[in-house]
Amino acid sequence: MIDEMAEREMPGPAYTDAVQYGRHTIVFDVIRTARETLGIHVYPSGRVEVRVPLAAEADEIRARVQRRARWVLRHQRRFAELVQAQPRKDYVNGETHRYLGRQYRLRVRPLDAGGLNGPEEGVKLVGRFFEVYTTRPDHPEHTRTLLERWYRQKADHHLRQRFAWGCAQMARYGIEPPQLAIRRMERRWGSCTPSGRILLNPRLILAPMACIDYVVVHELCHLKHPYHSRAFYDLLGRVLPDWEQRKTRLERVQ
Repeated sequence: MIDEMAEREMPGPAYTDAVQYGRHTIVFDVIRTARETLGIHVYPSGRVEVRVPLAAEADEIRARVQRRARWVLRHQRRFAELVQAQPRKDYVNGETHRYLGRQYRLRVRPLDAGGLNGPEEGVKLVGRFFEVYTTRPDHPEHTRTLLERWYRQKADHHLRQRFAWGCAQMARYGIEPPQLAIRRMERRWGSCTPSGRILLNPRLILAPMACIDYVVVHELCHLKHPYHSRAFYDLLGRVLPDWEQRKTRLERVQ
């Protein structure tokens, strides 16, 4: 899931609390921030984080989590199912890897260590295959390094391209193009910093282009509306009327 809060909230100290829902115990971390509303986020690991206004009472926080318990449990189950459905990658022939929402099979192509009169080490996308040319075909970690380097190059190209598209869409709403940085993040697909810089996770290159556009527009909307207010969602819906479907597709990407 995309993060429920912009980075500009300046989080304060956290503490852990829990509520009971039937036979389920929902443990959650509470972070007090300079925000006006309470937001609940479920991470792919199953961890639950609740960001609340500085003056929010503990009983009020527990009551809100209690009311959203079914939603929390549903997302925890969904993430658990996705993890189980995604086997550990071994970077060997025949294995599938995702790129822009589609699956491609891996072909490891041995190269002469001398590298004379032949292709250089690297990756090529040929039809529905990732063809990895390597001087170390029996070393999966080296194959992984080559593939991840290729992913990073593609992420840099496509994310900047979609960011430019997003900025063009937001110009009609008086939003100026901000600075962009592509940075690996463990818990977020994107973020808007307190200084107004947009961060995009290079792992977005695994997702369909429609999902990349959703993350870009979501973060750009935060430049006008820092919090997930009604005005924020009104703007998001004007730019991307189907944003909820895009978000659902993004949640399936591992």
